[in-house]
Amino acid sequence: MFERLRAKPREWLLVRPPTLAEGRWQWLHYSAQRACSSGAWPPPAALLQLPGALIIPALDCSHFCLPAPPGLKRHEWPQLFEEYAQQPAEALLVSCLSREGGQLELLVMQREQVQQWLAECAVLGVQITHGWAELQLLPDAEPGHAVRWQREQLLCLKAHSRQWLVWPQALGERLPQAWRDLPAQTLAGDWPSRLSRLEQLPSVLEGLRPTRVRAQRAPIMSRLQRHLLLGCMALAACWGAVYLLQSVRQVDVWKTQVKAVAGPAGNPQQARAALARVQGAANEWQVRQQQIVALEQGLSAWLQQQPGWSVTSMAFDGKHWRLGLRGNGPRPEPAQWQAIAQLASAQWMDEAQGAGGQLHLSFDLGEQP
Repeated sequence: MFERLRAKPREWLLVRPPTLAEGRWQWLHYSAQRACSSGAWPPPAALLQLPGALIIPALDCSHFCLPAPPGLKRHEWPQLFEEYAQQPAEALLVSCLSREGGQLELLVMQREQVQQWLAECAVLGVQITHGWAELQLLPDAEPGHAVRWQREQLLCLKAHSRQWLVWPQALGERLPQAWRDLPAQTLAGDWPSRLSRLEQLPSVLEGLRPTRVRAQRAPIMSRLQRHLLLGCMALAACWGAVYLLQSVRQVDVWKTQVKAVAGPAGNPQQARAALARVQGAANEWQVRQQQIVALEQGLSAWLQQQPGWSVTSMAFDGKHWRLGLRGNGPRPEPAQWQAIAQLASAQWMDEAQGAGGQLHLSFDLGEQP
C-alpha cells in the first residue's frame, strides 16, 4: 500500500478484451491521470514498450462487500461465497480491493478466463504487470453524487469506491430508486474521459502471482534419524492394518445405513439408483435454498433503500416464493422486482394490491433439472 502512495504518475498501455467473440481488443494510452489516445488493436508500435495493464470488463466480474472474521487469509476468501457459488472455489479468482470496518471489498472473476486473456496478451506482445476492473478506472465521486459512464449497451455508475452499479440496456432505462436521485457527472465513450489515479489502485491479478519459495538443501540423515524413520514406517504399517480390519467390520454398518436411507435393494445397482434419487432430492432442495437466500438478500437491499416499506408475510411452497409488503412510500416499479428475481435465476410472476395498502408479490423459482 505504501508503495502505491509513494508511486509517481507513469505511463500505461491499458488493454481490454472484446465483448464479442468476433470483436477486437481495445487499447488506451494513459499518462498522468489522463487518456492520451485510444483505439482498436493494434496500437502504435512504440506503445508496446510501456507497462501493460489488463482491464477486466464490467460484465465479467462481480463486486461484493462482505463481513469477514479477523485473521481471514487470502486462500480462505472464496469460502465467503460458499452459500451461493455454483462452482468450485478453485475456479474463482478473488481479489481484495479494500478492508474497512470488518468488511472486505472483493472482486470475483473466473480464473480460467483471466488466464486465457493473459495468454492472449502475451501473443499480442503486451507485458502485463497490473490488472484493474473497468469501474476502478472511474474517478471517485463527490459525497452525495455519482459518476455516470454511458457506453454502448451498458451504463456504469460509481457513487463511492464501494458502491458500483452495472446496468445493461436490456434492463430498461429506469434505474433503481437509490441511483435515480443521485446527481451524476456523465462520462461517455469507449473509455472514461477522466480516469482515477491508477498508481493508487490495487491490482486484481495478485492472486495469480506464484509464491516464491526459497530452495533449501535437504539435510543428510544421521543413523539415529534413519532408525526413527524405520520406526515410524513400522507404526504406519500397524495403523494401516488396524484401519483395514475396522473398515471390513464397518461394511455391515454401512449396508444398514444405506437400507435405512434408500430402502431395501436386491443388488448394488438398485441401491446406487435409490441413493442417486435421494441425493438428487437433496441437491434440488439445496438449490432452492440458495435461490431463497439470493431473493432475501435482494429484498433486504431494496428495503434498506425504502425505509417506508416493511414485510408483513412470507411463504414458500417448494416452487413459488410469495411475499406481502406494506408501505406508505411510492409504489415500486416492476423493473425492481424483475432485477431482484434475476439475482436468483427466478421469474417475477405478478403483483396484487391487497387490503390496507398491502402489496402481494409472487416469484416463480422454475423447474429443477
